[in-house]
Amino acid sequence: MKRMKTSIKIILVCSLIFLFILTLLSMNGIYIQLGTPSVGISHQFLNLLFIFTTVFSGVYLINYKQKDKALKGIVAAIGLFLLIIPLLNWIMSSDAEYITFTSPDKKEKFLIIETGHGELYQLSDSKLFMIHLADINTDDGFKPFTNKAFKLEWEEPNKLFIHYAFDYMEPDKYQKISITYKAH
Repeated sequence: MKRMKTSIKIILVCSLIFLFILTLLSMNGIYIQLGTPSVGISHQFLNLLFIFTTVFSGVYLINYKQKDKALKGIVAAIGLFLLIIPLLNWIMSSDAEYITFTSPDKKEKFLIIETGHGELYQLSDSKLFMIHLADINTDDGFKPFTNKAFKLEWEEPNKLFIHYAFDYMEPDKYQKISITYKAH
C-alpha cells in the first residue's frame, strides 16, 4: 500500500508540473500536441488527461488520510466538478473542422480549426506543437473555411492575408486579416 501511495504522489507531482508547463506555453500561444490535431492527439486532450490524473491522484491522496465520510464525499464532488468543466469544453469542440494549407514554397504549414469561430495556427516541422497566430470571427458561427469561402494572398517576407466570407447571407462580402508568421 505504501508503494502505491508513493506512486500516486509521483503521478500527482508530474501531472502538476505538466499542467503548469502547458499553461505557461498556452499563455504564450504555443500548444503542445502529438501529430496534427485532426489525426493526432490535440492539446485539449493532453490538457484534459493531465487534469484528470491530477484530480484523481489528489482526491485519492486526500481521501486516503480522511476517516470522515462526509469530507470524503465533498472532496470527491469537488474533484468531479474540476473534471466536468474541461470535459465539457473538449466535448463542445469535438465538432471542429480542420483545414490545413502550406505556404507557396511549401516550407510552412498552417492549420485552421473551425468550431463556432476559427483559430489559425502555424504548425511546427516536428508536429509536436503549434503556434496560435489569429482568431477568425464570423457571424452566427459560419464556417467559411469548411465552406471554401476564403482566399489566401501571400506577400514576402512572411506575410499572409486571409480574405474570408464573414456571413453566409453575404457570401461574396469578404473580410480581411493580415498575419505575419515565422519562417523556419
